[in-house]
Amino acid sequence: MQKHLTSARVFALRAWTIKVDDKGRYFISPTAHFEGKNQWSGPYSSLQHATTAIAGKLKHEVIDREKRRLEGEKRLAAAR
Repeated sequence: MQKHLTSARVFALRAWTIKVDDKGRYFISPTAHFEGKNQWSGPYSSLQHATTAIAGKLKHEVIDREKRRLEGEKRLAAAR
């Protein structure tokens, strides 16, 4: 039996890049697509800390998008 997820929301989230310097420190940046310049955050002491930081940023991205979606729905409902 196949379930249909008519109310499901799918988010294409930002891609991230991780680099390690010669001292073993980790830095993260949204992967640059257009401007060709990365904006690095860090340093992080381990790969786990760097990936946890990325997870937090992705969580906030989803929360912000969901808030905008709900605000849009409220505006549409008020306009009716």
